[in-house]
Amino acid sequence: MDGETDHAGKEEMESGTEVATAEEDSAHVTADGHETDGVPAEVAASSHEEESSESVKAAEEPPVEATTPEPADKCGDDITTAKDLGVNVDEDSDGDGPPGRLRLETPGKERTTSPARQEAKGANPGAARGGDTICEEERAGAGQRCSAPQAELAEYLRGKDRDDARPEREMPASERLQEYHKYINTLTDLKQQLATDTEEARQQAEELRLEAQGSLDKVEGEWRALVALKQHVAVTALSRCLGRRVAHAKVESTLAADQLRQDALIQLRLKHIELTMKIRRMEAELRDGEERDRDPLQLQFDQLQAARLEQKALSEKHSEESTKLQDKISRGLELLSNVKEKLFWSKAEVQAKQEQLAKLEAMVARKKGLLTRTKQACNRLKRDNLRLKECRGLLGNRVLLRDFEDTVDASDHLEEQLENLKCRQAEIGDGWGRWKEKLGTAK
Repeated sequence: MDGETDHAGKEEMESGTEVATAEEDSAHVTADGHETDGVPAEVAASSHEEESSESVKAAEEPPVEATTPEPADKCGDDITTAKDLGVNVDEDSDGDGPPGRLRLETPGKERTTSPARQEAKGANPGAARGGDTICEEERAGAGQRCSAPQAELAEYLRGKDRDDARPEREMPASERLQEYHKYINTLTDLKQQLATDTEEARQQAEELRLEAQGSLDKVEGEWRALVALKQHVAVTALSRCLGRRVAHAKVESTLAADQLRQDALIQLRLKHIELTMKIRRMEAELRDGEERDRDPLQLQFDQLQAARLEQKALSEKHSEESTKLQDKISRGLELLSNVKEKLFWSKAEVQAKQEQLAKLEAMVARKKGLLTRTKQACNRLKRDNLRLKECRGLLGNRVLLRDFEDTVDASDHLEEQLENLKCRQAEIGDGWGRWKEKLGTAK
């Protein structure tokens, strides 16, 4: 089917390229806001011819009969909020077609793409009708060959889509409302992003336009300087042979003809660039048309193939992650075994230390008991010593003995003084008696 579509697109391209290219280039330049000065009058005339051919083609082109099984009726449910956001929501009412998808579109997208395709198709109606007949015959033959596999595939997809659609019908209203709000928020974000990207593209286009204008002014200045230099050199060289006026006129005519040729060359180059851009754009439009005109079952098959590849990539990713997890688990188990071994040896060392500590505590307890008994014996000995000291008196006590000796010496000295005093008192008494007797005798 892809080969048939490519064949039809090539025939349409060959029949409509010669006339359609110039009109679309001129329309593209005018729509972008650039000046159309210098465009040949043939382009404007071809544009009117192409517009008339487009209207004739739209009226004469018969609809293409589909021989392959087509999906059931499709309905597009447009949400008011989605319309306000500028987003089209395409949903399939049954499971035959591809699943519903969100498509962001600008308002002028349809108008910019479809005229170009009609332009390519409407340039040569006879050739287009002949190509359509050939395509219809080839499609009929291909449809007869692959109708059975397509029917089986359609039945499979229909059953699968119904199975997928059942849980969605059973969703409660709250979840559907949440999903609706989520989609609306997503659409709002996409619209904001689109506006931001549009503004950035506009600013970039303006910067590029200013840069191109600066480059153009620079090139024009250099070109004028080159023309002036050419004129000066040519006039100087020819004035020796032809005279200054004749040389000046001849040089001016030659430069004018050269300028005309340069202008024509510039126009041809611009036209070539525009045609190249148009060819690329039309090729892209043809590819888009081929994608849209392809069999829905083939599209679903491609989508399933892409989903299968994604699932395969996801499974490979999961397998890689599982391998990494297994490696991590093995490393963790190895580390855990090392930790357990270290813990075992640490426990054994701690147990040995505890046994040693118990022995030390027992020895300390014994030493404490011995020390307590020693202290008690010491206290008993001290008490015995005190009692013995009290019992022995001055024996063995040098201080008391010295004090006793000092006391005895002092008492002896006092006794001697007392004896001396008594003797002196006796002498004084004897002397007083004799003196008293003498007084008595004297009287």
